[in-house]
Amino acid sequence: METNSLELLMPAGSYQKLEYAYAYGADAAYVGVPFFSLRARENEFDLEGLKKARALADKHNKKLFVTANIFARNRKLKPFVTHLDEWASIKPDAFIISDPGLMMIVREKCPEIDIHLSVQANCMNWQAVKFWHEVMGVKRIILSRELSVGEIKEIKQRVPTVELEAFVHGSICIAYSGRCLMSSYFSYRDANNGVCDNSCREKFNVFETKASEDNDYYIEDLRNKGEFYKINEDENGTFIMNAKDLRMIQHLRAMKDAGICSFKVEGRTKSVYYVSMVARAYRKAIDDLVSGQEFNPELIGELDKVANRGYHTGFFFNNERGVKGQNFDTSVARNFSQKFAGLIKKSDEGTPEGFVPVEVRNKLEKGQVCEVLGPDQSNFEFTINEVLSPKGERVETVHGGTGMYYFKLPKAALPLSVLSVKQPSQPKV
Repeated sequence: METNSLELLMPAGSYQKLEYAYAYGADAAYVGVPFFSLRARENEFDLEGLKKARALADKHNKKLFVTANIFARNRKLKPFVTHLDEWASIKPDAFIISDPGLMMIVREKCPEIDIHLSVQANCMNWQAVKFWHEVMGVKRIILSRELSVGEIKEIKQRVPTVELEAFVHGSICIAYSGRCLMSSYFSYRDANNGVCDNSCREKFNVFETKASEDNDYYIEDLRNKGEFYKINEDENGTFIMNAKDLRMIQHLRAMKDAGICSFKVEGRTKSVYYVSMVARAYRKAIDDLVSGQEFNPELIGELDKVANRGYHTGFFFNNERGVKGQNFDTSVARNFSQKFAGLIKKSDEGTPEGFVPVEVRNKLEKGQVCEVLGPDQSNFEFTINEVLSPKGERVETVHGGTGMYYFKLPKAALPLSVLSVKQPSQPKV
C-alpha cells in the first residue's frame, strides 16, 4: 500500500454483508474462516464461500483479507494445516493472524501471501512492532485498541516501513483487545477460540451481603440464577463492564497524521444495515480528508442512525486531551435515531407497477416516516402510504422476517439501498 493512501476496511460476516460493504465504499473487507477466527458461531465462509467472496472482490477491484486469528490449542494445528491450502487457493490479499505458531505455518506453506498481525496479539510498542515486521515478516500491524495517538505516532517514526491499521468504529472489549476470560468463566465458551458469548453485556443483579465485617458484593448472572460471583466496589462505584462504542470519524486526520493507513470497523456479527451505514459515513469522511475538505459534522448524525451504546474515543486521546481511558455504560443498545427496516431489492417481472420490492427486517406500519439511504450517499424520506403483500393485497402492517413486500416510493431507489424507520427522540448517552 502506498504511504499516502487511506483504506476503509469493513467487516463481512456473510456474503451479503460483503456485497453491501463494497457497495457502500469499503476498499477492503475481512472475512473469517470457521473454527479459526474469533467469530466462529456466525460464519458462512467455507471454501465455496471464500471463492464467491474472492470473485466479488475481483469484480469490484477490492481487497479481501482472511481472518484466522484464534490462539490455537494443540488440537487445532493439524486441521489448520489441512485447510490452509484451500484458503490460499483463493489468493487472499492477506491472512490476519495472531498466533505465532500458525504464522510460522503460513510463512512456510504460503510465503507469497502477506500476513497482518491481528489486534488479538496486543502489539503495543515499537519494539514489538519491529519484531513482528522485521523478524517475522509481517507486513501490517493491527494495533492494540489501548494505544494513544501519540504512541502510534512514535511507532511509525521508529518503524517507518510497516503498515499500521487501527480500529475506528464499533464495540470495544473490556479486556486487552479481546483477551477476556469472562465467557469461558461464565459459560465455558472460550473467547480466544471464537465462541465468545458477550457475557460482559448481559444483565446482572448486584447485591450486598453483611455476613462478615467487610460488606461483600456479589453479582448474579440472570441467565444462570443462583450462581453468584464476588465483585469489589471502590469509591467510584461498581462498573459492569459494558464499554461504550468506539467512534473516531471526526478524528481521522489525527490518525492519518500518526501513521495509520487502514481504518478498520468492528462488527462481523452486526447487520447489513450497520455495515452499510457505517461504511457510507466513513467513506465520505475519508474522501473529504483526502481532498482537503473539513470534517462534515453531519456524518456524526448519520452514525447516530445505527444502534449503539453511546460513543467514545476509547484510549486514543488518553492523557492527551484530558480524557482518561474508556467510559463504561450498563445500558443496552438504545442510542439511535433510526431503526433498520429493510433492504430494497431490484424489481422483477412480479413487481407491481409503481412499487419496489423490500425485504422487510423490522415491523413497519402505514403512516410511519422512513428514509431510503443509497450507496451513492443519496437520502430521501417518505411516509408509508401503500404496501402490498406478496399476493398483491393491501396491508397496514408488515413484520420483519416475513419475506418480500412492495412499497410505493416517491422516486426511484438504487439497487442495494437500505430502508430505515424514524425512531422517537431519545436522550443522548
